[in-house]
Amino acid sequence: MPIARFLAFISVPDGTSSMERDALKHPIIARISLCLILLIAGFASAQDYQTPTEIEIDALVQRALEAFDIPGIAVGIIQDGEIIHARGYGVRKLGAPERVDADTLFQIASNTKAMTSAALAILMDEGKLTWDDKVTDHIAEFRMYEPYVSREFTIRDLLTHRSGLPLGAGDLLFWPEAESTIDEVINALQYLKPATSFRSTYAYDNLLYQLAGEVVTRASGVSYSDFIEQRIFAPLGMNDCKANHSRVPTAANEATPHAMVDGELETMTFHQATGSLAAAGGVNCNINSLLKWLDLQLNHGEMASGENLFSKQRHAEMWTPVTITNVIPAAAPGDKVAMTFYALGWSISETMGHQTITHTGGLGGMLTSTVMIPEKNLGILVLTNQANGSARGAIISELLSGYLKHDQELDFEARVAASRQGSDDALEEMTRLWAERDVSIKPSLSLDAYAMTYVDNWYGDVTIAMDGEALRFVSHRSAKLTGLLRHFEGDTFIVEWDDRAYVADAYLSFKLTEDGDIERIEMAQFDPRTDFSFDFWDLDLRPKN
Repeated sequence: MPIARFLAFISVPDGTSSMERDALKHPIIARISLCLILLIAGFASAQDYQTPTEIEIDALVQRALEAFDIPGIAVGIIQDGEIIHARGYGVRKLGAPERVDADTLFQIASNTKAMTSAALAILMDEGKLTWDDKVTDHIAEFRMYEPYVSREFTIRDLLTHRSGLPLGAGDLLFWPEAESTIDEVINALQYLKPATSFRSTYAYDNLLYQLAGEVVTRASGVSYSDFIEQRIFAPLGMNDCKANHSRVPTAANEATPHAMVDGELETMTFHQATGSLAAAGGVNCNINSLLKWLDLQLNHGEMASGENLFSKQRHAEMWTPVTITNVIPAAAPGDKVAMTFYALGWSISETMGHQTITHTGGLGGMLTSTVMIPEKNLGILVLTNQANGSARGAIISELLSGYLKHDQELDFEARVAASRQGSDDALEEMTRLWAERDVSIKPSLSLDAYAMTYVDNWYGDVTIAMDGEALRFVSHRSAKLTGLLRHFEGDTFIVEWDDRAYVADAYLSFKLTEDGDIERIEMAQFDPRTDFSFDFWDLDLRPKN
């Protein structure tokens, strides 16, 4: 899913332990307070490093709310089957009084993917499919760009991000607020060109998880959303959770998504994905229910009733690494090389010497994280309603340091600075590019000559229209994807999206034939902060006859 980004929370900088929020405003007081907290809490050495208390967790999250401008956060911790912490902080919507609590629904985005994998595991236990069934056994019309890949593509391939497609390929079919059907997604895949060979390289995708949801639908005989709610949520008692946002009641206790726009927080619209399209990131859920989901995982598929939702064998398969996602080179002779992997709906890595099962989720204005340490029978959840991933990373990193008794120097202020620096660097780079462009190179044609409808085989129609004395980009698939074109250089323009929450301004270049006719449009990232789900660089827009 968008803004999806995906998969390794461990990479963010380290953060400090909990402190009073006022200390943020006074660096000297902050250092003194930190020392006192470290001593009082027993964090001074690895020998007596202790797990965080309720008071310390509360202080940590409250500090994150203020430091990272997050309206609301929910945190859940379970260990040895016991709920250690389940609490909400802040507000569900900026400017409104309703508080976040442990029952507040968040869009969990790509944390849905593990539920899609679990749905397939249930069907596998029933003998209706296997991981290595060909996709064409269940979706006869399935086609990839290359015939060989179409023939060999399995359900396991749908779940493990090794298709050969580029990162986030085809995400514009559903983002932002694009209107597509599962049939259109299936048809589009044959036009998406691979970036690497089949099964050779990790590249995160969403469309193939949507196809996995369609396999659930066709193999079970009920819709994906019904299956998730009836066969996973109901047995686990996750009764407030919904498979997609359209099923959330109007007056529900739910968090509103937010994003920073020109230095100010603004609310965003909820992402809508129905039917099989929800299988990549559509679930809406809360801390209380998600802790039941983590308890199921830590108990290898066994529910509190003693019955299995899916077999232990299926559970082991879902946690078995398939695709190498990253290799971290040894820092010094004798150091071991660490690898991270993607399994079936889960990322597998190592944290402080312990196997770690994780996933993150990101939609416009919401970010979520799931972390499990099987050796410690520990699960941690962090849900936020703002598109800043540093907050969840800071909270998780510090909680893991406590639970894994790892004495490390934590620098909360460094996290805050790094979070802001990335945006500052992006703005500086864009400013430099504007300043260095050659304004003497004018467009080859009059502006109205560029104005026409263009079509891409997998995406559909885009119109470049006159808007006063400027050009405007208008997507026929997504009403939200519109923006003015500012001339950059020659036949290249910058699309500035009307919705400034989309930090994804793009180069748009008209490519001409030798005769001066428009052959096609090419697009590329201009804003360095652009999320991969804005995959306009995969478009091949040609004038529509």
